[in-house]
Amino acid sequence: MGTSTDKNQALRLLKGLEMGGLNPTDGRILAEDLDPVLVHVIVRFLREVYPATEPAARPVLERVVELTDAYPGIVAKAQEGEADSVSQWFSSEHTFAEFRNRGETMVELVVDKLES
Repeated sequence: MGTSTDKNQALRLLKGLEMGGLNPTDGRILAEDLDPVLVHVIVRFLREVYPATEPAARPVLERVVELTDAYPGIVAKAQEGEADSVSQWFSSEHTFAEFRNRGETMVELVVDKLES
């Protein structure tokens, strides 16, 4: 498992889960290579911004569930990322809802914090 903070890889995972077009195998490869904080932020962002109560959220949530069910190691990695101080900082300073339709900005903010 990697610890890449590559913004392009993180955005590819985020957009692939959000918009579709990313098969679970490619999603697993991306998630395994990313820093655990990025995996946590991406999964939690999608779950919070696309609540199950919204019918339009169903395809997004199905892709997230498909990925995490097929590869349980991704759940463990996201849980590891949740415990990280950068995730704690993000949660104390921001909400995921404020980044709705601005996922790229969120990823850039988290990557910048990880790299500082």
